[in-house]
Amino acid sequence: MKKVILSITLIATMIAMNHVQNVSAMNEQPSTTIITGDDGFVDVKLEDLSPVVQAAVNALTQEYEVKALKFNAEKQLTKVKLIKIDDQSKKTVYFDVEGKEVQKDPAKLKEKAKMEEPKPAAEISYVMQDNGFVIIKFEELNEKVQEAVRTISDKYDITALKSNTEKQLTKVVGTSKEDKTEKIFYLNENGEEVKPDAEPAKKEVTEVPMLL
Repeated sequence: MKKVILSITLIATMIAMNHVQNVSAMNEQPSTTIITGDDGFVDVKLEDLSPVVQAAVNALTQEYEVKALKFNAEKQLTKVKLIKIDDQSKKTVYFDVEGKEVQKDPAKLKEKAKMEEPKPAAEISYVMQDNGFVIIKFEELNEKVQEAVRTISDKYDITALKSNTEKQLTKVVGTSKEDKTEKIFYLNENGEEVKPDAEPAKKEVTEVPMLL
C-alpha cells in the first residue's frame, strides 16, 4: 500500500514540475508589441527627433500645448497632437523628415499633385506640330464624314483619324492596300475631300429681296 501511495505522489510531483517548466518557458519567450488603431505611429520623445523636426514642434508651442508626439518609421512622419491655448480646440499635424508640415499620407498628396500638374510641353508641342489636329473616334464623326471614311477604307487601311474643330476638318491617314503607300485625306463637314488649309464651309444664306 505504501508503494502505491509513493508511486502516486511521485507521478503528481513530475506532472507539477512539468507544468511549472511550461509556464516558465512561456514567460521567457520575448513579447511582441502589436500596434493597432494608430496607423503604425508609436510614442516618441522630442529629443529623439531630428533637430529640424524638433524646431518645427517647438514653433507650435507658442500657440498650442503639445499633448502627444508619435512617429511612424515606415512613412518617416511625426504626428503631433495639439490643443490650442486660447480656445482649447484640438489639432493634429504631421511633419516629414525635413520638418515640413504634410498630409497624413504623402503618397496620396503626390498623386493629387501629379493629376493637377499641367500637361508636359511635349504633348502641347505635338498638337501644335500637327496643326491642331487631335485623335478622334470614328463614331464621333458625323454621318457624312463616316460615309466618306468608309469609302476611303475600300482602297486604304485607315491608320489614323484626327479632327480639327477650329477648321472643321477631319484628317484621315491611310495606307494603300495595293502598293502600301501612305496618303492623307482631309474631309470637311460634308465629307468632301479638301485641302488642309481650306476655310470652313460657310453656311448658305438665302438673300431676302428688299421690299420697296
